[in-house]
Amino acid sequence: MRKWLVILLFLAVAGYGLWNVMAADKPNEANGAGPEVGQTAPDLTLPALGGQSVKLSALRGKAVVLNFWTSWCPPCKKEMPELAKFYERHGREVALLAVHLTTQDTLDNAERFAKANRLIFPVGLDVRGEALRQYRIQTIPTTYIIDPNGVIRRKIVGPVTAKRLEQETALFR
Repeated sequence: MRKWLVILLFLAVAGYGLWNVMAADKPNEANGAGPEVGQTAPDLTLPALGGQSVKLSALRGKAVVLNFWTSWCPPCKKEMPELAKFYERHGREVALLAVHLTTQDTLDNAERFAKANRLIFPVGLDVRGEALRQYRIQTIPTTYIIDPNGVIRRKIVGPVTAKRLEQETALFR
């Protein structure tokens, strides 16, 4: 019995390894990497807190900080005051869109978090998981810096600071 269990475990590990190798040979979108620097940012149209909707391509003409987050994520919570600080300083020159991954959290949590933290920048709600799929978000927070022409110039995985955002967007202000 123990021998069969070891064989079964070996086959499962080998199968998983083979699956990973095959997935790595597929194009960027299939292996989960998401859009890359130099590519046009996939467009998003999302409902936003406050009832209106927001469309990423409508922000063209300005650089955009596109941030993906949830209310339960400790690094996301830590970076929100930094995003707010950046937006207060540069919100006229650089658009900021914080996309709440609502399929990974709840709408109530997003609303409570935004109210408690007095967020004044737009918060898009990914209620259908479309943004999650299009951008292949695997780690949160993840932030994209998009130039005024809609081209991705930087992808930052992990929390950002206002200072880092100022550095990353300096060319576009």
